Amino acid sequence: MVHPIFFMSKISNLKHQSGLLNRIINVCAATAGILICGLVVLIVADITSRNFLLFPMPWSFDVAEYSLFFITFLGAPWVLREEGHITVDILVARLSPCNQIYMARVANAIGGLVCLILFVISIGVSWRSFINGTMVHETFVFPEWWILIIAPPIFLILMIMFVRLVIIPSSNRDEQSNGF
Repeated sequence: MVHPIFFMSKISNLKHQSGLLNRIINVCAATAGILICGLVVLIVADITSRNFLLFPMPWSFDVAEYSLFFITFLGAPWVLREEGHITVDILVARLSPCNQIYMARVANAIGGLVCLILFVISIGVSWRSFINGTMVHETFVFPEWWILIIAPPIFLILMIMFVRLVIIPSSNRDEQSNGF
């Protein structure tokens, strides 16, 4: 029989490896960061052009809107990996360490299940948009699936990360509660 400490050390090594998933998450986070920088420049340029009556930028609102959408999706895996989501752990912090790990696993299992459901639904929505040829008619006219296509791979990445957190509980949390 394999000793549990040996098994846990192998699991913790798996969690900290910089594999393909972590590289994909880094690329998503870097892309979100670039989009944030571009959005800042766009907003400053739009405000400046409006205040000095230089040139109209009617498309800036649409670009900002879709940029925020992409930033949210591209940044979510990085925030989950870095455990940057807000947690309300008033009750969980009062449990024993063993029960805290159990509750974290339950929460991560629920998160994984929700991401699996959203993954399946987003594939269906994206596919229907592609098949029906649905177009977005705003300042720009483009196929709707161009926007929707980001959701399925991100939900898949999030689902994989939640499953990984169920199997390998997080050990990066501070002893002190960071909650409310």
